Amino acid sequence: MKKIIPALFVIVAAALAIVFFSRKTISKTDSENVPSLVTADSQKKESTNEEHNVTIVEENTPTSFLTLKEDETLLSSMGIDLNDDNLDDEILIIKKSAKPNLFIVIGIYNPNSKNYVRATEIETEVTQFRSFSYNGLDITGEHKTALVYQGFTENGSSVLQMFFCHGNADNFFLSKIGDFKSDGTIFIQQYNRTDTYELAESTGKSFPVWVYSSDPTEKGDSLSQLQIEYDWNATLRKYVQVRQIKVTGQNLAAKELAKIQDGTVKTFADYLDGLWYQTSSEDGSIRYIYFDYPNNEVIFLEGDTQEVYTWLSSTLYKNGIYLSTANISIENLGRRFAVTLTDIDQVRIRAYDDVRMHIGADNLWDGLYKKLNDAKTFLPQDKDNTPVDEIVSALEENTLWYTADGASFVFKGDTYAISTESFNETGIIALSMIDGQTVIQFNPKESMKYIGDSYLIGFKETPRQVKLKNGKTKTVYDKDKKILILKPAVILAAAVNETSGKVLMLNAEVE
Repeated sequence: MKKIIPALFVIVAAALAIVFFSRKTISKTDSENVPSLVTADSQKKESTNEEHNVTIVEENTPTSFLTLKEDETLLSSMGIDLNDDNLDDEILIIKKSAKPNLFIVIGIYNPNSKNYVRATEIETEVTQFRSFSYNGLDITGEHKTALVYQGFTENGSSVLQMFFCHGNADNFFLSKIGDFKSDGTIFIQQYNRTDTYELAESTGKSFPVWVYSSDPTEKGDSLSQLQIEYDWNATLRKYVQVRQIKVTGQNLAAKELAKIQDGTVKTFADYLDGLWYQTSSEDGSIRYIYFDYPNNEVIFLEGDTQEVYTWLSSTLYKNGIYLSTANISIENLGRRFAVTLTDIDQVRIRAYDDVRMHIGADNLWDGLYKKLNDAKTFLPQDKDNTPVDEIVSALEENTLWYTADGASFVFKGDTYAISTESFNETGIIALSMIDGQTVIQFNPKESMKYIGDSYLIGFKETPRQVKLKNGKTKTVYDKDKKILILKPAVILAAAVNETSGKVLMLNAEVE
């Protein structure tokens, strides 16, 4: 019996040892198949804005399943299925200690090892993270996610690149489908796609890319711009130019231009200081933006609603400034937008959405803004109610019209032709009265277009003071039937609203 008891202790000890070591072995084996989470070094990161001396605290610490190198700092991370295997991959934005540019690191998930594999990295030309945007987007409409990023370079140029990702963790490569750079702004025009697309039963319309740049043929004090549209070419598998529009801007005197931009943020910000109103909107509402640079605030006003944002940082580019702001009440709600000078008292604003991508999709804050120097003199424009038959008569009497930038328009019956030095367009027009306003619609024969689809059309009106019998004066407006004004418009179910875009002034040929 004495011999049995020690033997039992030995057996129990051996069994416990087996269980202990087996658990350690199982635990170690399982941990190798589970991605480890990497967190940025500091839980709170503080940075100082030199322009405003404002301390910014970022509490949303980015994390990663990839192991960073010694010289890398993690700035942001996002999970997206890049290679269409229904598994989220990882996109990291990092800064390297030896280089000023931002890098995109792509980690592809390997379902066999259950780990993320560092597949490749992209060195961008962007240096400031606050001007950097990235996302995964089905830009071509083929139900394939493209990696899209954009931002501003150190010298103020805007860049946007798009990639398709192919293969798996063991055999991965990128194909560049779009590469754009400009001294102005670049944005993606997004459309609402059909229900069949959303159900993956059909492909969708591709999203074009618009590149705004200064006209190299103009002098340095000109605000003229080239608007170039690029769209997806399924045969070439890349974005190609489809049309170019020259928008003639104001020629500002060097003295006037120096008051607005001399290469410093403060000068341009001082010019913006004050209240600006949107000249037209798709829903008929009037919106205001108040720039308050001394107090580091940008205030958005619409009706009875007011949103206050802190002015965090600024980046200058040709004839414009890029702003990064954060909501004063909800710190993680940011709004970023580009402000481009178009006239001595007018700017064009394009807003970025909250998912850090510049996509023009029903953004109601986008458009042209004028400075409101005297609120008493501001009155919304009345609707132009010129009858259709007056417009038809003018077109029949003067078949040839021309614009200030040299384009000629010829109208004959229900057809039209547009000619420029490098472009010709023909098609059919339709005139109608919608919501008490005359609308002209253009239906071109070719896919490339110089002009938009729909415009409000009316004659130029010149104000004139008339003295009444009671001694008072009244302002009347004389119609100049030799000058037609075409304002871009969007046609709704039972109404038509003026929208942002290039306004055309057609002058009849003087015989």
